[in-house]
Amino acid sequence: MGGLSIISYIQHTLVWLVEGKSKMYIASSGQWLITYLMWLAFTPVILYAAYRFPIRLMENKASWGKTIVIHVLIASLYALLIAVVSYGCLLHLYFYETGQWIGPVNILYWFFYSYSLSVITYLLVVVGYSIIVYTYQFQALKEQNLTYELNNEQLKTQLTSAQLQSLKMQLNPHFLFNTHHAIVSLMLQNDTRKAIDMVTALSDLLRGVLAHQDTNFLALRDELNLTQQYLAIQQIRFQDRLRIEYDIDPVTENCLVPQLLLQPLVENAITHGISGLTTDALIRIKTRKRSGDIQITVFDNGVGQRRNGKGGGSGLGLNNTRLRLQQAYGKAAHFEFDQPTGGSTTVLLTFPYQTSLLTPVNHAHLSLNHH
Repeated sequence: MGGLSIISYIQHTLVWLVEGKSKMYIASSGQWLITYLMWLAFTPVILYAAYRFPIRLMENKASWGKTIVIHVLIASLYALLIAVVSYGCLLHLYFYETGQWIGPVNILYWFFYSYSLSVITYLLVVVGYSIIVYTYQFQALKEQNLTYELNNEQLKTQLTSAQLQSLKMQLNPHFLFNTHHAIVSLMLQNDTRKAIDMVTALSDLLRGVLAHQDTNFLALRDELNLTQQYLAIQQIRFQDRLRIEYDIDPVTENCLVPQLLLQPLVENAITHGISGLTTDALIRIKTRKRSGDIQITVFDNGVGQRRNGKGGGSGLGLNNTRLRLQQAYGKAAHFEFDQPTGGSTTVLLTFPYQTSLLTPVNHAHLSLNHH
């Protein structure tokens, strides 16, 4: 804006000299010079006014009208300021050159003469600034939406992988053989009640997994139901060797969690923890709400992966859980794996508590409105 003011002054002066229709007074040239210099000095103020009172392209007519009135008032004050400054600076020079004093009538004439030009120029600057800001934010919003779409596709890919891994865990020959053997053993012992319970739990588990196969997130209570169905099979299989404890804060039951979040953790506890115990095996699942986060703890009193000769916390299921939490919540999610030297394993998950997918968790909130 300042550069355009200087160019406009030079252009105006050159046109006056080339036409030569009237004498060019220093006071007249000075009047234009003062006007353009004030535009140059006032440019930061105009930009700040455009920032402070933005013309939002998405607002209603009432908001538009209020903003326009504010800018017209500012432009009017600026036009009056130009007239007053010009009068104060050029009064004596104009009298020296023409022999005439600049009276109030001349001031008003100059004010109304330049008023429309000042207001239009001012509003053009404000509108231009708003268009630039809107274009920048619109482009940023497009890039953000693209990032959302890419993240969503990655979530779908990881969900599919987790579902396949869960089905593989449930349907692999070893698991089916053990389940079948346990059912046959119960039938031979005439313990039909337990055999029926095991078949029912297996059916419920498979039905529940398939029912949620297209869902990225589900309520914690539903995730716990799937986990309980899986553990019911394992508990019947291990009989009195396995004890399951639940310490669930009721407030957390509505929290949305990534689907199949807990099953890999309890499977890890059984496979690498309590499977080596001959008695008193324990798995404890605990949930708590802490400020704006949910904390989920899975504890087992088994021997652990390290004492089984495998890297602690580096199993496929645990790594999958880490990646899914990172993808869904970014740095807001924390995964802690602890194995004391005395035995047992504790996995602690911490991530934002949310009951609606409309709640942003991993993205900076952008708005088309300029703040």
